[in-house]
Amino acid sequence: MRNTFVLCFLVSFFLINGQNIGVNTATPSAMLDIVSKGNTNTTGALNIKNSSSSALLRATDQGYVGINLGATLPAAVLHVNSAGTTNIRHQNLPVLTSPDFTPPFNSLGISTAGNGVGIAGLVKYMYYQNAAIYPTTYNLTTNTGGFSLSSINQYTNLAIKNDSGLKGNTLGFTFGTDVSATINGQSVSDVNYVIVPEPGVYLFEFYGTSRCNRYNNTQNYTFTGQMQVNTIFATGSGSAYTTNTIFRGMMEGMRNDNGSTHNTTYSVANPQTLTVALQTTQVNQKIALFFQYASGEPNQFTHDECYFNIPAGSNFSYYFIVTKM
Repeated sequence: MRNTFVLCFLVSFFLINGQNIGVNTATPSAMLDIVSKGNTNTTGALNIKNSSSSALLRATDQGYVGINLGATLPAAVLHVNSAGTTNIRHQNLPVLTSPDFTPPFNSLGISTAGNGVGIAGLVKYMYYQNAAIYPTTYNLTTNTGGFSLSSINQYTNLAIKNDSGLKGNTLGFTFGTDVSATINGQSVSDVNYVIVPEPGVYLFEFYGTSRCNRYNNTQNYTFTGQMQVNTIFATGSGSAYTTNTIFRGMMEGMRNDNGSTHNTTYSVANPQTLTVALQTTQVNQKIALFFQYASGEPNQFTHDECYFNIPAGSNFSYYFIVTKM
């Protein structure tokens, strides 16, 4: 009862006189100035409990604040125990549009106007989408200008570039071209590579559709089985690349894009996928993607009749996504 009377008296004095009030200080520097008795996290400056003596709000002399911690001392500037309760709830926040909210990847933040917004770039990623057939030298009339799939010693580089296909790059990847290079000891030229600037764990995802047509519309093929092909994720040192991960796919002969038998004129189509989790401990790790014939029935694709096509209903021939884990 006495404490209640003293508190009421102080509040009344504060409201009526408008003077500064100090607790544990003779010279208050604000309307209400409370000076605690210590400066560590083990001594309390403010403690609010419920009727069961469980601490609801606690502020320590070190400046840490704890909410719903019970007997536990706060271990951070703001320490919230959300076990069995709603952590933080926002109500009636404004609906924001660009540029306050910038898709596609965002985290909670505050704009210069004080609004809660999504800040792009905090989730680190790189996204590349190739919207044309690859290689662009492929001729759809004569079915020439692509690459062949007949030898395990031939590697086709799948280009990832800093061009219009780059849809986002908050990871800060850089890009380049090795005019002359090797992959597993085999010579290759004009290899487009990506440089991972920071050590860490990254998830790489690739999807594309490879296809081979009749060379010059005159070549006769007699495929009846399957051909195996590799999508290769390679790491590089200088201009020398070595295989890190291989994803193997099957190409079905005598099929059209829909998978139906097509005996008069036909193509061989197959989706190629690759998913790699890579941990790199060095700065500026170099990587590149390759496509390669692996094995299968006696292959007759000895000419340049193969390419990565844009399937019906799609808008790309392949895409490549990287996220930092």
